Amino acid sequence: MNFVSPGRRGWLGFLATLAAAALATGARADDDAIGVASVVRNNVSGVLPSGVVKIDTGASVVRNEVVKTAEDSSTKLVFSDSTNLAIGPSSTVRLSNFVSAGPSTYGKAAIDVAKGVFRFTTGHSDKRAYEITTGVATIGVRGTIFEGESTPGRTRLHVVNGTVNVRTKNGKFCELRAGQSAIVTDLACTPILGFNPSFQFFAGQCAAGPGLCAPEEFSGLAPGEQGFFGVESPAMFVLPAGVVGGAVAGGVAAGASHASKSGIPTVYPLNPVSP
Repeated sequence: MNFVSPGRRGWLGFLATLAAAALATGARADDDAIGVASVVRNNVSGVLPSGVVKIDTGASVVRNEVVKTAEDSSTKLVFSDSTNLAIGPSSTVRLSNFVSAGPSTYGKAAIDVAKGVFRFTTGHSDKRAYEITTGVATIGVRGTIFEGESTPGRTRLHVVNGTVNVRTKNGKFCELRAGQSAIVTDLACTPILGFNPSFQFFAGQCAAGPGLCAPEEFSGLAPGEQGFFGVESPAMFVLPAGVVGGAVAGGVAAGASHASKSGIPTVYPLNPVSP
């Protein structure tokens, strides 16, 4: 279904109506969108300046959003550079500072893990772009898959592949390589000798739901799974289900029959704005 370009006044009216509808449904703004929740299990929410919104499979996530998982809940976020971040139960993670360096890379990306467990897999950005912080340390990555658990006063880490550099709040430094684990506090980074199954934070969840741990390419997601705006195709405008049926302005109408019953956003191509 192609929209007919309504001219400047009609176009502005359409955008105003759409913006109001988007705010009413808790939709995220395209210029802040950084990725999408490709896997959602049970109860996952996002805290935005406008309030708390439910995160479903296919929902976009934005800069500075706080993602929270309830007990027995989890999610996997795939960022536009194909970095994957799996978040386990009873966790709180802020997507703090994402600065674009191109269509599918970041020059700076900061993630704050306030509490809970996570699994991080690097994507196509320069590995030095990413910093993961917990209450006691800052973690730098180098071509890495690693898992962590953040609790008050302590962070536990396990490196699956690659290398991580850990700097505690008091300036202590350690390097962990594939297969190594450590306990990190304000004062120290203490390596764990030998295999310790208690550091396999995602083993059970990966076995129960392989999609949570399997790396995904952002470009491989369906358009409706790439969030509120498709990064790979800026000409595609993504309308959240429920907004589609009611958006009528400047002679532009979107039929209600096109709204996604699953709750995943529906994608429509837009013609260019007429001068």
